[in-house]
Amino acid sequence: MKIRVLPEAEAEILAAVLWYEERQAGLGVDFYDSILAAIKAIGDNPRRFPRYEISVGLRDLQRAIVKRFPYLVIFEVREDLLLIIAIAHSSRLPGYWSDR
Repeated sequence: MKIRVLPEAEAEILAAVLWYEERQAGLGVDFYDSILAAIKAIGDNPRRFPRYEISVGLRDLQRAIVKRFPYLVIFEVREDLLLIIAIAHSSRLPGYWSDR
């Protein structure tokens, strides 16, 4: 299955990597590795992840919790595509990314 990360989600990853790296050397790299691990797990078996409770409209969105960091990977499974919609901090306003 092909994986596509929206540019807005890529920007969220980069912003968080920089923020964590400013706090402690190497922590940004750890965050990035955790994101990649979550995306790989999603790609391996996307249906094992729960539906995102705050799904917008008729979209069937799912979420994966990122280990060690307070982030969720919000994604949608399409026919032959896994679309990563957001890398959302768990304390941020739910659904802020809904117009993507």
